[in-house]
Amino acid sequence: MDYSHETLNNFASKQWEKTLAFLQGHYSLSHPDCEDVFQEAFITLHKNIIDGKLVNMTASLSTYFNSICRNKAFELLRKSGKTINIIDEYPDATKDEFENERIDRLLALEDDDEQVERRKSAIVLQIVKDLPEPCESLLWGFYRDGFSMKTLASMLNYSSESSVKVTKHRCCDKFKKRYKEIVGKILD
Repeated sequence: MDYSHETLNNFASKQWEKTLAFLQGHYSLSHPDCEDVFQEAFITLHKNIIDGKLVNMTASLSTYFNSICRNKAFELLRKSGKTINIIDEYPDATKDEFENERIDRLLALEDDDEQVERRKSAIVLQIVKDLPEPCESLLWGFYRDGFSMKTLASMLNYSSESSVKVTKHRCCDKFKKRYKEIVGKILD
């Protein structure tokens, strides 16, 4: 996606009203607080774009930005000593949706909390190491080393790229399940 200056300005203009309504509706933030959260979130978004963190993003830019705003709102509420009942934020959500949202929150934390980043990296490293073969080799090859499906098929003796894709999908499911278990314990 094109992240030019003009594109980001258009995005910010379109996102502002939506973000303002979200922050005021969910967190009862004042207009100036909403402006602060929006600006801090936009700075974080811009930094993440420059750092190349959005290259393999699967969510829409709007969804990603909204998660940054949500985290910035939580930071602001924590600093001011206010609390929010997170479960009330999702009254119709199933337990699975709630757990996924909690995991998304942890994954979307910004790099300025170095301890959280180290912890997330350690969790990911340990989970991948503990996965049975071929998952460990496949996930490292694809995500860390950037090998194509064709290359992985050749390296790992698969009959086709589609076989690698199916196996990778299954491995990712195993990873996500384990990640949810571990993060759930951390967030409880």
